[in-house]
Amino acid sequence: MQANEPRDLPGFGGFGAASNQTDRPALSRSSPRFQLNLWGSVSATTQRRVSRVMTRGLTGIALAALIFVVVLVGFRLIYGGKVYPAISVAGVALGGMPRDEASAALTARTAQLNAESVVFTFEGQEFRPTLAELGVSFDTERSLGEAYDYGREPDAVDRLRVARHLLQDDHPVPLYASIDQNTLNGWFDQIDQRLGLVPHDAYLAIDGTEISVEPEVEGTVVNRDVVSQQIMATVMDLVPTNTELPVVSWIPNVRSGDLQGVEAQVRSALSKPIEVRFKDESWTIQPEQISQFIVQDNDKSRVGPDAVSLRVDTVALAAFLSTQYAEAVYLEPVNAEVGWNQGPVSVTWSVDGHEMRPEAFADEVAASLMGNHGNVEIPVNVLKPEVDSNNLGALGITTPLGRGDSNYGGSDYGRATNIGVGANLLNGTLVAPGGTFSFNQSIGIITEELGYVEARVIMAERIGKGIGGGICQVSTTVFRAALRAGMPIAEWWPHAQRISFYERDGWGPGYDASILQPDEDPMSGGDLKFENPTDSWLLIESYVDGSHVVVNIYGPETKWDVQLGDASLSDPILPEGDIEIVNEGMEPGCVVHTELPLDGLAVSFTRTVLDEKGEILREFSFDTYFKANGNVFIVSPDQQGTSPAKGGGNAGNCDFSAIPY
Repeated sequence: MQANEPRDLPGFGGFGAASNQTDRPALSRSSPRFQLNLWGSVSATTQRRVSRVMTRGLTGIALAALIFVVVLVGFRLIYGGKVYPAISVAGVALGGMPRDEASAALTARTAQLNAESVVFTFEGQEFRPTLAELGVSFDTERSLGEAYDYGREPDAVDRLRVARHLLQDDHPVPLYASIDQNTLNGWFDQIDQRLGLVPHDAYLAIDGTEISVEPEVEGTVVNRDVVSQQIMATVMDLVPTNTELPVVSWIPNVRSGDLQGVEAQVRSALSKPIEVRFKDESWTIQPEQISQFIVQDNDKSRVGPDAVSLRVDTVALAAFLSTQYAEAVYLEPVNAEVGWNQGPVSVTWSVDGHEMRPEAFADEVAASLMGNHGNVEIPVNVLKPEVDSNNLGALGITTPLGRGDSNYGGSDYGRATNIGVGANLLNGTLVAPGGTFSFNQSIGIITEELGYVEARVIMAERIGKGIGGGICQVSTTVFRAALRAGMPIAEWWPHAQRISFYERDGWGPGYDASILQPDEDPMSGGDLKFENPTDSWLLIESYVDGSHVVVNIYGPETKWDVQLGDASLSDPILPEGDIEIVNEGMEPGCVVHTELPLDGLAVSFTRTVLDEKGEILREFSFDTYFKANGNVFIVSPDQQGTSPAKGGGNAGNCDFSAIPY
């Protein structure tokens, strides 16, 4: 048979193969139709049988894959938000539990483990510490996280692999644990004491200036390395330990005779006091004060005199020196007081402060103690003031930003005095970058000691008398300057009634600002506050000029366009009637006419601040509702009902001085 002749496939009998040989072209194995030619040599019936077998096989494979996908999807749906099945930690089966339930179960298990005792015995003694007492702690969150995340890997192939594994076998997750070595060493120390006389190296005992040698002691101690390994095995296997306590004989590395050199060194160190100085002051540190900080160190890798060294505990010494000298050395830095004269100028000079450097001081004292007992100059850090008169340019104050003014002409002596005192106290106030100005904080608590006197004030929406009356003339002027400067107003309280002093020189109603300092907590009352949104400081200048208050705000160039819209005024709100108030403390026979009728008014104006591109930075509507007010009469108890407010004819026969406040 030639290579290019058609041939029967084994097992396929050659039915009909020769009948049309001459009609078919001969194909070689390299022909692209070779496979078709071979298939064509098989009977149609056989072809159909093979096709059905292949179709069924492929269908079976697809069906199996589909079933697996369905099972996997169902698996994930059933265990959504839960630990997958067959997963456990420390013998606790967590499969099927929501995370919080699994956490509670694992926490209960670790609590049980922590309460279990590890039993050691030695010469009739029994020691039963719990795992917690040995410093063992369990990281349940880590173990729980690993258990919950198993089967939720980011890669789909990994998830399929894990799901298949969980359907076939269990998966234990380790319970992670750690041992606090300090706690474990503390337990070792306790057991060492119970084993008998605690062994130790010879050491120097220093009490004040008295020095003695405590001789070495030999004895038996816990074999800490072996016991630590046993505890770790208990934690890893979660099987309680009950065993003989491993011990070792302890032989001192340092004996009494080895301390002669360091004893002489300590005696020399404590032979003289140390003098410390700062500027014109000096102090003496006596040997008995400092001896407590001398420490003997023993090198466990050496024996004899070479194992012993001395040092000064400079950490403890620094703490001691701080309690003794820090306050005496400390000086608070003082800011310069700043004014304006075509730029910021120093009104008073700043003062650098300083504070002790405890660690450096301790190092120098230790060197003197263990050396030649030389004098020690106390080292300090220089504390620069925030406002340094030698560097006013750092404040960034370069230009006027806003001006406020108000006219208090016609005020009585008391009111005018308080306005002058308040303006003077406010003058020179600085507002830090990003800081907030507070009027109450800037002028301080209003007291007679600061120069304030009694004058008329509005208290509980009524006119009366009090220390500092008239101070709102100053807060009103600051409010106007802040408005014009474009500063964000953080707190603002208009007055309850219209006051004529605030509606002069072109200022209409609604541009006033009241403040309040309650007796019980002066800084808790109503305040005027504005923010400094710039990266530089702001300077507030305030003064009285004749009968005018002037407030200027200086700061960096902002390039803001500040627009104050026209005020919107309501129709007048008429008073409902006159008022009579009985004052129980007034002398008999007095009626004082304290307030005249005044219409109420609703006022609103809008301030808009634009940046240099014309975009709105901030916009706010300032709304005020002034209450209407009739005549107000304050009467003594015996004059109740005699004022016009009650239909009487006594319209006032006493002045304000008759009213006790």
